[in-house]
Amino acid sequence: AVIVLCTQMNLLSSELTPELREDLRMIEDQTNRARELIQQILDFSRRSILERRSMDLVQFLKEQCVMLERMLPESIRINLNCEEGKHVINADPTRIQQVIMNLAVNSRDAMPEGGELSIVLSRTAIKDDIRRVAQGEADKGEWICIEVTDTGNGIPPDVLPHIFEPFFTRKEPGKGTGLGLAQVWGIVKQHEGYIDVTTKAGEGTTIIIYLPLISEVSLKEPLPEKEFLTRGQKEMILIVEDNAAVLSVLMESIELLNYRVMGAANGLEALKILEQHREIALVMSDLIMPEMGGKALFQAMRQRNLTQPMVMLSGHPMENELMNLKAQGMVEWIHKPPTMKNLTRVLARVLKKKSDY
Repeated sequence: AVIVLCTQMNLLSSELTPELREDLRMIEDQTNRARELIQQILDFSRRSILERRSMDLVQFLKEQCVMLERMLPESIRINLNCEEGKHVINADPTRIQQVIMNLAVNSRDAMPEGGELSIVLSRTAIKDDIRRVAQGEADKGEWICIEVTDTGNGIPPDVLPHIFEPFFTRKEPGKGTGLGLAQVWGIVKQHEGYIDVTTKAGEGTTIIIYLPLISEVSLKEPLPEKEFLTRGQKEMILIVEDNAAVLSVLMESIELLNYRVMGAANGLEALKILEQHREIALVMSDLIMPEMGGKALFQAMRQRNLTQPMVMLSGHPMENELMNLKAQGMVEWIHKPPTMKNLTRVLARVLKKKSDY
């Protein structure tokens, strides 16, 4: 969090030399790679925090294929075959996109001389093949089936049992982390789905993903993109964070966005400040802290009729706990490490909702 926010704040300066700007961009890129690696581990262990919504996979896969055409070599042909009708799932679009990207990258590596990548989308009722993959645990009803097939080298029989294991890879050092398929497996399982594979040496591989179909839902349109740095109107923000370095850089970042800020090292300090400064418009709090964490602070605020909206910061994979807090009135949460872009959007959105009431 400290590296990300310090880097992004300094990149806003107009006084940087081109060389220093390039160095900062490199630091930003490397922190993003570190974040992605941690996300892969969380996905495999099914501990990542999902942001689900209803999504129709037909349009989603069409968009992904456009992206794949730019990403993959021209020697690889991409075919998409979607069964007619809606194919709606309740899922985190970012994580499902990661599944498709990981499978496409694996297929690319299996076809060094080129070939064909086919994606087939269909609906299917429970039948023997799903029951076998689910070991008899699949619920009755319809499922979405995504088949991703390449015409590559196939997977040797001795390797096949290990392909979803974390850090298992046949690639030479420096060419892969061994987390791609492990991440796919974790994401599918976290979405209450199942995954299967069929392969034949010299002919190719098919990864089959089953996800629960939902029906009679209204698809939510994605929120429009907002300006990168929406500035505040000097509203007072209380930031609660026990790590001194993170607290300092959060306060500096939010001040840069034209807000006034106060800081507290834990929930007990925050309560004292809230009692003395009723002008505080919003509380941004870490979830896990000594003496009093974010959850206890939120509950204590409600008991004392302190009605300021709360945004929770969490680097811990505690999806159920965060969802329960949101059901009780917590307005938003931000995953650590936060970025200037996330801080900007969340603060502006929450304060706008507050002013609307």
